[in-house]
Order: sequence, then structure tokens, then C-alpha cells
Amino acid sequence: MDERKRRMIQNRITPIDLFKLTPKTNCGQCGQPTCLAYATQAVVGEIPLGSCPHLDSQGLEGLQSRLDRQLEAGIGRKREGFEKTLEFLRAELAGWDLEALGPHLGAEVERDPHTGRVRLTLPYLDDVVHISPSDVVSLSDREINPWEKIFLFNYVIGGAVEPSGIWVGMESLPNSISKIKSLRSHCEEPLAKAFPSDRYALARAASPWFVELEADDGGADWAGQCRVLPKVPLRLLWWAEDPQDGFPARVKFLFDERVLETLDLESLLFACEQVTERIMKRHSQGRS
Repeated sequence: MDERKRRMIQNRITPIDLFKLTPKTNCGQCGQPTCLAYATQAVVGEIPLGSCPHLDSQGLEGLQSRLDRQLEAGIGRKREGFEKTLEFLRAELAGWDLEALGPHLGAEVERDPHTGRVRLTLPYLDDVVHISPSDVVSLSDREINPWEKIFLFNYVIGGAVEPSGIWVGMESLPNSISKIKSLRSHCEEPLAKAFPSDRYALARAASPWFVELEADDGGADWAGQCRVLPKVPLRLLWWAEDPQDGFPARVKFLFDERVLETLDLESLLFACEQVTERIMKRHSQGRS
């Protein structure tokens, strides 16, 4: 690594640096559910730095110049740079009233028998996790990776709204253009390739997380629904390939239209990636 890039990494703008400049009111005027979500998305170049109307426009000029340089150098575009975010989230959560938050998140509130501190217990896909300011722990003793912890902390801090029951594709969500391609390439296309024609193979691989739906959307050949988290439902639609007409298999994820009031787009994409990885892993194990 050259010395210039090394200095840029050491002095890079992090999501926490930008978050500290926001009003921290989670007003939503930037199009993101929380100020931290805005800071995270802006630092990786997914939304404009000026999306927050409360930042000093004069001060943003120098900040934008620095951010442009580090993004051009490829710094900050990947999740690997967010260890500081995890540290910040732990400290942030320590100041929240988890006992009051629990019911709104669909979580049970209890006290850790060892520390006596309040913690939340909630279902996460086919697992159950304890969430406290100190950590996220799986009740099945599965190791929770750092990005899952950030995802789960964001769910708690961002708050959660009751789903509307109206389903939409990612293209219907605001500011999602940059994520649609990632959703297709990381999730929908790999699933379609893995399950070109056998709906039963897909149903078996998805069964730990998804309940098959009798009434599907858009004439899909298979449809299933799961809850990633209590207030984050997810639907998966699958159409089998049609070799005679030259149509490949197709997969589409659907979301509740209010999902961005609970999660930011990066977290939503992460949720889809987690579901996809689990289905693909189970399918691979079933064939071995």
C-alpha cells in the first residue's frame, strides 16, 4: 500500500464522524430511518452527503471533497471498515431504555441472570438471540458475525413499525437504484441459477425459514414468506425456467412497503443476503 493511501485510511471519514455532525433526531428528512443510517449510506457513496438538510452547507464542501477522494481510492466502500460502527452501537445502546423498546420490537424483555441488566430476546430467522449493550448472543450457541451484530443493533436502535401488509419490490422503495443491482446479482440470480426447475428442492431448502404460501403473487410457481425479525417480513417468489420459450428461472424478493421505517437499505440488502446464503448452504448440504 502506498503512503498516500495509508494516510487517507488513517484519516478517512467514518460513519461515526458524520453521525456526530447530524442532529441525531432521526427525523427521516434525508430518506433514511435514522441519522446513523444516513451517515452509513453517505460515507459509502450510496446517497448524497447533502441529503441531510440540517448540516451546515458551507462545512459540507470540504467534507464532500475529502469523501470524494477516499471513495475514488476505494476506501470505505466495503463493510470491512465498520468495526468502529459496532463499537459505537454498543455505546449507543447503553443509553436506551430497552425495557420500553422491547414491546415495539416484538422482543421479550428479561434480565440477564449473571449481570442483572435488561436484555432483549427476539427471533432472528430460525434462531433466537439475546441483545444487550454488551453483545448479541445466539441461544443456539451459533457464532454471530460482526455484520449480523450491526444489523441486529440497527434494528433495535432504529425502532420498528408494524408492517402494512402491502408488498412491493425493491424498485418501489425510494433511493434504491444502487441496491437493485446488488440484490439481483447477490441474491435473486444465484437462487434462480441454483433452482432452475425443481420447486420441491427450493421448498425443502427454504423450509427452516419460509412458510409456503398458497396464494402467490404474480403467478409465481412457488412463493414463501418468512420473518427475518419480528417486524421485518420477507417474501420470496420463484418462477421455473421455460426451456421451450427460452425463459430462464427467475426469483424476486418482496418487502413490506413500510420496511424502510424499520431498516435502512443496506440492512435490508444484508437481510436478503443472509437468507440467500442459508438457502444455498442447505441446498448444497442436501446434495452432498
